[in-house]
Amino acid sequence: MGKTIETQNHKEIMFEFAQRVRRKLQKRGEELISGVEKWGYKVRLHNRTPSIDILSECLIHKILCCLCFKEATRMSILSKTWLQAWSNLPNLDFTVDYSKCNDMKIVDDILGRYRDGKIPIEKFELLDDCLIMFLNSFEVLDFPMIDKWLGIVLTNGVKDLTISSYPLFIFAILAVKSVRKLVLKYCILLPVLLSSVVVNCNSLRKLSLSYVRLVDENMLQTLLNSCLLIESFTFECCNGLETMNPQKIKSVSLKFLKIQHCGGIWEIDAPNLVSLKYTWEDIPQIKIVRESRQLKYSRIILECLDSDNVNAAWFCKLRKFLSNSISWSDFWIDSYECKNINIQNLQLDHKDSKPHVDALNVTIIWKDGESPTFVDALVWSCQPRRLNVYSTRENITFFIDHLMYMKNSSQSTSHESMPQLSQLKDVKAYKFDPRYYKEESWHPVEHKSGELATTNFEKWEWCYFLLDW
Repeated sequence: MGKTIETQNHKEIMFEFAQRVRRKLQKRGEELISGVEKWGYKVRLHNRTPSIDILSECLIHKILCCLCFKEATRMSILSKTWLQAWSNLPNLDFTVDYSKCNDMKIVDDILGRYRDGKIPIEKFELLDDCLIMFLNSFEVLDFPMIDKWLGIVLTNGVKDLTISSYPLFIFAILAVKSVRKLVLKYCILLPVLLSSVVVNCNSLRKLSLSYVRLVDENMLQTLLNSCLLIESFTFECCNGLETMNPQKIKSVSLKFLKIQHCGGIWEIDAPNLVSLKYTWEDIPQIKIVRESRQLKYSRIILECLDSDNVNAAWFCKLRKFLSNSISWSDFWIDSYECKNINIQNLQLDHKDSKPHVDALNVTIIWKDGESPTFVDALVWSCQPRRLNVYSTRENITFFIDHLMYMKNSSQSTSHESMPQLSQLKDVKAYKFDPRYYKEESWHPVEHKSGELATTNFEKWEWCYFLLDW
């Protein structure tokens, strides 16, 4: 009798846990409820004998995939049905220390069961816990077990594949027609005889390469040419492209492109591009072959670490790039040093050019004083419609004062040799109030010289300006 009561209490406790998880899923969305209605199931939470086996295995998979690994494991002890669903879950996520045999054996046993049972695998993620990097050496470790794992997941129809810290023949992966998303981190793309590679991967939609070494400088172009229907491409902190030859990205299907910390010359021919993001330490060398009419968002981030290069010639080069390029939605500059710019050297042959920048975002980390000529050169080279500044209260006050001065002093001697600097017609300033985290937290600032810096001048603040040229 006591054992029966204990068993019943255990079921009630686990059922209450299932109810809590269900409420948690409801907060994330109504996907579970709509799925239940679609398949004709009805969850009865108030029955005298609660049943936790009324959901199909497919729907249980959807529930478990919404939970973290720990929660999904706890759910597996609800019943045999839930245990079975958990044991053949199509999403597999492993973080393994390649140097530990026990970790390797656990993964090997699990994948062996998926292979023997021919259990479909939709998502497979294998991350190295120690983050072994092979980027500086060809003497890579031999892990035949990992090759076997990749063979299993590719045979079982994986669609979403993430691999880190491992040398790969990427074209062997692309030859499998099921893969739709491929993410590689800290990997080496091993050389192959590219002239013999003829791979048309029509399934791949998203490709992300982060901290990857490309052994052959032609591999990137060959890779993109093989992915005929790719929609999203991320290229971050990769090496192996140390060449003066331009890297060409040509794709009719490409919609989302992100290039981060990869220098060089880029030719982009993507007429259906929707989003373009670029991050580098200097002015980009980007040529847009065909501008996309569907481009909705474009962003450049310049991390000007070498302040010695930020001079009048640098600002002229920046204005030329922004005038000859597409219209940029967001332009970010981090300024670590305030330098006086000789505005007499700002070339007047740019008077007919006009930069295309919607919003200029500036982070000011000046510790060596203020420079009116730096602000002059900055707004002249970008000529933004909106200027967002994040800095100390003292620096923001300086920006407000100087922009107002630029608007009101069209006849000032400091601008008489650079008439473009006197084209600012109106300035409206708004300051962020950290006490509120809503749109109403931005308040107009009435200009009174030096007003904001009277107290706590080292406090960091957000401020934005609407500029009418």
